[in-house]
Amino acid sequence: MSSKSLDTLKRASRRLGFRLGAWHLAVFLAGNACVLGLAYIGLSASLQKGDRAEILSELAEQTAIYKEGGVPAMKKDLSQGGGPASADWFYIEVKAADGRTGVLSPFKPGLAYDTAALGRPAIPGETRWDVLPEKVEDTGDLEAASALMPDGAVLRVARNTADRDALLEHFRDTALLILLPAALLGLLGGVLLTRRALRPLHHLAGTVREIEAGTLTSRVALRGTGDELDELGGLFNRMLDKISLLMKSMRDALDNAAHDLRTPMTRLRAVAETALRPGKTAEERAEALSDCLEESDRVLALLTSLMDVSEAEAGTLRLSMGPADLRRLAGEAAEVYRYPAEEKRIEISVAAGQPVEIICDSARVRQAVANLLDNAVKYTPAGGKIALDLRSGPDGARLSVADTGPGIPAADLDRIWERLYRGDASRSQKGLGLGLSLVRAIMKAHGGEAQAASSRHGTTFTLIFPAPPAAP
Repeated sequence: MSSKSLDTLKRASRRLGFRLGAWHLAVFLAGNACVLGLAYIGLSASLQKGDRAEILSELAEQTAIYKEGGVPAMKKDLSQGGGPASADWFYIEVKAADGRTGVLSPFKPGLAYDTAALGRPAIPGETRWDVLPEKVEDTGDLEAASALMPDGAVLRVARNTADRDALLEHFRDTALLILLPAALLGLLGGVLLTRRALRPLHHLAGTVREIEAGTLTSRVALRGTGDELDELGGLFNRMLDKISLLMKSMRDALDNAAHDLRTPMTRLRAVAETALRPGKTAEERAEALSDCLEESDRVLALLTSLMDVSEAEAGTLRLSMGPADLRRLAGEAAEVYRYPAEEKRIEISVAAGQPVEIICDSARVRQAVANLLDNAVKYTPAGGKIALDLRSGPDGARLSVADTGPGIPAADLDRIWERLYRGDASRSQKGLGLGLSLVRAIMKAHGGEAQAASSRHGTTFTLIFPAPPAAP
């Protein structure tokens, strides 16, 4: 990752952190505001309900007194109860049918309302509610309940909302005092949570910085939380592992190619120089060109095999997967090598049996089997035998290629899969030293395995294929 990409990642991390912090603060403030708003609405409704209940109670009491003794009885009752100076102050008036109004309990000092705007109930027994706005600031509105008396008079009981408004204002002030430190706490919590949440991104940026400095073994430290950022770190580590493997494969391929290409390229040059010497006949030059073509084919085969092995080991080898019969693939490969085997009087046999179905790239599997048969034909002496055996089970399929050759020394058995490795016994035979490496790489790409066992009576190579996935 370049410095520009790293700077972009850091800027994106900062922007994401700011957005997360702002979002957390907004959610926190909105949540607190909603809670306080609902509490305010609930408190206001509760206080209004309580005030109106008291007004209705006083209205019912005064209605009963009026029905028994009229206005004189109401005046007497109010005078005995303390009248306007009582703690539970009410404004009480009776408006007669002829329009005359008698105020039995006047407003407190400093209060003034236009009571002429109060409405009249339509039918007896109905309670009418009116709210008169305040005329003097901070004195509160007037809530009035009116009832129609049997004689046509209207009895009104009213009360101002000053006490309720004062209580609600105190609640609002207290809520603001609570919301301010809560906002600061939410901001602090948002910053801390955001820094904690973005810590994996900072670790990721630090790892990239270390890799840029040349420490290619650096990896992102995983927290084991299993969240998205932890998963991102794991994906980044796996990407780095794959890149390291690709780089190693490329270095190995270049080293091996440089090592093994030196000989054929030197031979090509020598043949070409020989052909260009004066005095060479046309036949000699044609033979030199033929040798050059042969060496070119050898170089191309080496490069192709090296690339195939590198891609397979790095996990980038493209496979055209599909169902195939392993027995048929083995038989086709055996037919290709039957003629050169007959020249050495070597018998090639494929065990009979039912089809063995696997999921594979048929061309690559046929190539792997052909490489094993090529080695077997090379190293099996005249009159020997090569047997291909197939077995299938719940764990997968197995293909064995057994020969009656001299066997592989124990010291070489673990190294035969290495690229360009050739044991002492194989140096007399033509080859690139890549056949078995490619076999193992192809099997690895298929999720399978290649094994070898040898004794003085011969060598057996076994290809192990995983079982096909169960049908849904």
